[in-house]
Amino acid sequence: MRIGIIGFGRFGSALAGLIREAGMAMQAWDPSVAVPEDIQAPSPAALAHWADLIVLAVPIPQTEAVLMEIRPALESRHIVIDVGSVKTIPCAVLDRILADDIPHAGTHPLFGPLSLARADPLQAVLCPSPRHPEAARRVRDLFESLGSEVIESTPEAHDRVMAHTHATAFFLAKGLLDMGAEETPFAPASFRALATVIETVRADAGHLFLAIQNENPYASEARAGLIAALQGIHARLEAPVDPHHSKAMDLPDLGAASPALREVREVIDALDQELVEALRRRSQLSARAGEAKRALGAPVQDPARETELLKTRRAWAAQAGLDADEIEALFNGILRMSRRTQGHGLK
Repeated sequence: MRIGIIGFGRFGSALAGLIREAGMAMQAWDPSVAVPEDIQAPSPAALAHWADLIVLAVPIPQTEAVLMEIRPALESRHIVIDVGSVKTIPCAVLDRILADDIPHAGTHPLFGPLSLARADPLQAVLCPSPRHPEAARRVRDLFESLGSEVIESTPEAHDRVMAHTHATAFFLAKGLLDMGAEETPFAPASFRALATVIETVRADAGHLFLAIQNENPYASEARAGLIAALQGIHARLEAPVDPHHSKAMDLPDLGAASPALREVREVIDALDQELVEALRRRSQLSARAGEAKRALGAPVQDPARETELLKTRRAWAAQAGLDADEIEALFNGILRMSRRTQGHGLK
């Protein structure tokens, strides 16, 4: 499959990196961002003629204009997807302009440059068009081949979930920033967790704040719900203390309520520390493997080796009574980290 990306901003370029790692043929076009010469298409129409699957990695308000520009070059052999964090509007645009003639689907990759840099497990939401079930299957295959778990949803259900999670997290982070909240040397652990949320939002997609808030049709309702909840808490805190209801203001402390749960969490933390140490040792071995490959003039990616590795890990998972798909997704993330280490050396 030949993949064309229209829009080479933060996400478009990050997606291009994943596609390169997977060894797929790719071209990209962007009128305002430099695209590497070896994958640069001369125009959107030329890219459409060349590609089999076209990714619209453009701001949501530009979706319709870009589609209209490339529409004369599109044929029934094409698949067109968008990658916006809001789905109701783009999916409606895709359906209206491409209709039954051009296969299409909406997608929302739940990862960005920061997620890829941290080798986080990848997830993508797929919103199939009922008109094109085969296109949805091929798009699912694409994301899975990039190491991503795929979750299907309707555009409306997706946007409702994003309004109460994605948009609310951005709204909260913006509020904390505007009130001057920032981490200090003596900030408690509770605030350090919030500071991490703020930094994650700013680093991965802070530039999308207005789009996430204004283009999701359910974001306003979610913001209003959060404000109402906070105002209710504030009013109760300002009211005279009622000893009979003071406990109602406590936050649930699962660890204090259950010593057994606290003990289990402590063991999990210790095991996770062991896992991180094992990954550190694996990265050292990956760096040595990269040096050996460079000495041989061999490429970093070895598809046959990776296929066999994943097959073996799936078998190990089955023997251990674990979900083989989840273990494969985990090792796909480990393999991406390994490829980066082999390509650049262990830092």
